Amino acid sequence: MTDTRKSPTLALALALVALFWISPLSWVAFNAVDPLADGTLRWPQAFGLANFSKAVAGESGRQFLNSVYVALLTSTLTTVFAGLAAYPLSRVRIPGRNAILWALVLLRMLPATGIIVPIFFMAQSTGLLSLTGVALAITMINLPFTLLLLKNFFDTVPLELEEAAYSEGASLFRILWNVVLPMSRAGLSVVWFFSFINAWNEFLLPLIFVRKTADFPMSVGLFNSFGEHSSVDYGFLAAYSLVYALPAVAVYFLLRRNLSTGFAGVGVKG
Repeated sequence: MTDTRKSPTLALALALVALFWISPLSWVAFNAVDPLADGTLRWPQAFGLANFSKAVAGESGRQFLNSVYVALLTSTLTTVFAGLAAYPLSRVRIPGRNAILWALVLLRMLPATGIIVPIFFMAQSTGLLSLTGVALAITMINLPFTLLLLKNFFDTVPLELEEAAYSEGASLFRILWNVVLPMSRAGLSVVWFFSFINAWNEFLLPLIFVRKTADFPMSVGLFNSFGEHSSVDYGFLAAYSLVYALPAVAVYFLLRRNLSTGFAGVGVKG
């Protein structure tokens, strides 16, 4: 086998890939700390945090909090509802349960634009054209896939452990809390992370559901930053992009140990 470390062609290819990935990040970083940013990729003429101050203050700061609210509410609701539905599907022999699960997953494969109209009218009729309505809609869309994931994780928990706890007098709630959930922590982390990132990046639903600019999450606020007032503030746009990316990265590093185990354990059972 050829030693790839001594291949100049491979080294050149890797250098080009690294340059391809580093260039956009360099543009964002340099423009974010340059108070005189003009949108070009160059060494900053000056350094400062004025762009970051604008990105976390006023309307932009409110949009950041809106995104945090939607992402946290969506990820928590999705994990709770998927867990409550997945455990019975894992333990109770329901006729046709696999067909039901896969039918839900197939429905989830429909593009969001194909189901946005009924979701909008449902939210409008229930008075949920708001950030809370956005979180509930994303939760509803996430449930089929997360339900299948958690059901497969619960399948890996030995039933003998639950039977032993039950024979010792433990209630169903205590069995779930002390046996099933700790052994499914990696799966719950995967579902929570998946739901958080999906809600954090969601653009179409908040754009349609929310009417006030101050109530937009950051995904829509970032879109509005392009060409607002017939001009582009590149320094603010770059700083806003970095602030927008940081929470998702932080959540990954907080959960990375459980995520590594969880993604490795993801399987699909018939």
